[in-house]
Amino acid sequence: MDIAKIRKAFLEGKPVVLIDDKREMEADLIFPSELANASVINTMIDGKGMLCVAMDEHTLFEKGFFKLPSRNSETNFFVPVDHFDAGTGISASDRAKTIRALAKGENINAFRYPGHVHLLGGVGLNKRQGHTELSLELMELCGFSRSAIIIEILDSHGNSHNIDFTKQHAKKNGFLIITRNQVIQEYTKSKQLVKVVSIASLPTKFGTFQIVSFDNNYDFLEHTAIIYGDISKEPVPVRIHSECLTGDALGSLRCDCGSQLQNAMNYIKSQGRGIILYLRQEGRGIGLRNKIKAYHLQDSGMDTVDANIALGFPEDMRDYGVAAQMLRALGVQRIILLSNNPDKLSQLKHYSIIVDETRNVFGEVTPHNHFYLMTKMEKMGHVLKEVLKK
Repeated sequence: MDIAKIRKAFLEGKPVVLIDDKREMEADLIFPSELANASVINTMIDGKGMLCVAMDEHTLFEKGFFKLPSRNSETNFFVPVDHFDAGTGISASDRAKTIRALAKGENINAFRYPGHVHLLGGVGLNKRQGHTELSLELMELCGFSRSAIIIEILDSHGNSHNIDFTKQHAKKNGFLIITRNQVIQEYTKSKQLVKVVSIASLPTKFGTFQIVSFDNNYDFLEHTAIIYGDISKEPVPVRIHSECLTGDALGSLRCDCGSQLQNAMNYIKSQGRGIILYLRQEGRGIGLRNKIKAYHLQDSGMDTVDANIALGFPEDMRDYGVAAQMLRALGVQRIILLSNNPDKLSQLKHYSIIVDETRNVFGEVTPHNHFYLMTKMEKMGHVLKEVLKK
């Protein structure tokens, strides 16, 4: 995502198209509130959705604005307003005047309500990853105040989920397209939301490691790290290990997770230094309960990918942004990645972690997990041919 290019588009009066292709499968036109004018509003309302101004919830409260009574748990509506100097409030120029006043930080005493400009309160991208929160981070990344005009793009039939139409609309009007993931990646790189809280000794059968706890305002889960030796010299060997209660703690043979973790600890001990990041991402991100549901489907003949999809999940929901945050909190930016999973490498590069080299650390192959591992190799691209060909 080219921040300079997006900022230039905004300064030229052009909104950008922000596609959420993971959560809502919708696209919005986005533009900085502080640059609002009649021409921009006319362009925005061509999107045909509901024209709104997104601002941080805490800012709206501080300025005296209040929430609408609501049974809508997804959309955080505040009272719609018109500025007292904005005529009837409905024209493009009237709405632009109201929106600029909101961006300047005027409090509720400067506005009539209810009015024609709808207000949405953002709760932070680390708590909710909707267009409201994404647009506010985009404004800050581009150097504007945290106030954005947003409107859904509807196709000729009024459908808000037509991504192909959205792309055609953007091409026709010369609008830049950005995605949810691109904003999240830039946000993750620009804000440090994880910090070390405590470090303690951890004697294990593989040697004495140090265990690290974190204050995590990225996804609020209790991830941990274990460290062996001196990690001040980079690149540092790093294993990113997703929690697997059944494999790590209960000795399940359905997967290779437990043996992979043990082999990684042994390998790091043999190298004299390294880090294991232990992430609370059970079942490739779907959680323990759903993982057991997936196991039930696999007992009936499905593979691990098809089982996740049958339950309504992607094949892999894991986000390694928190791993990048943890590494930065530990003062590490260059690593040797101990993994067979190419998605880890790809994501870490997006989050500006420099991966000098990738080394395979395999788990144990058994009759119970052979089909599972073949599926990961054939459908998910895991590098396992070396052990599966035996």
